[in-house]
Amino acid sequence: MTGSRTAPAVALALLLSAGCSYSVNGDPLPAAGVAPTSTSAEPPGAPKVAKPRTVVGVEPCSLLTAPDLKSIGPFKKEPARKDDVIQESCQYVLDDGTPVGRTVVVALYQKYEQVQSRQAKGHEVVVDGHSTWELCELSGGEMACTATLAVNANRTVLVGMAQAGGVPEQMLAAMRPMLKAALNRLPIA
Repeated sequence: MTGSRTAPAVALALLLSAGCSYSVNGDPLPAAGVAPTSTSAEPPGAPKVAKPRTVVGVEPCSLLTAPDLKSIGPFKKEPARKDDVIQESCQYVLDDGTPVGRTVVVALYQKYEQVQSRQAKGHEVVVDGHSTWELCELSGGEMACTATLAVNANRTVLVGMAQAGGVPEQMLAAMRPMLKAALNRLPIA
């Protein structure tokens, strides 16, 4: 992978089309302990975090369930950790009617500002009071989208998906309920 800003979307597209491994470009994650975001001392431009959450001790494969993903399809195989590709991540392969199925990735991810700086073509939306950085890019014949939601000052939750002929607005709309479900499964800091 290169250090380019499009590398996360390209890597995600390759993962999702292969249905086996994936990579989202970035730096190592901070130590397991996290400090909650303080609303009174936020620096200008800090991400919005309505209710700071902790990721300490959270199992990534517990963040999404079959009902959370039912709009795409049932599990084609059981969710599996993919820490060898992205620390604290899980891959869900779903039966969407295609031979390989569709893959959704969820990860306990990096600091929000790191994601913003690497994905300059993205944009911010607010999901349940939390800043969320969204990026969709065409890679090969697939649209690859990532949505990264700030959960505290040091960590985010990333959800990624790719789809041949995918429409970014529709894909992101399908991913936002997944982000909400993952957020609601994180303990309040």
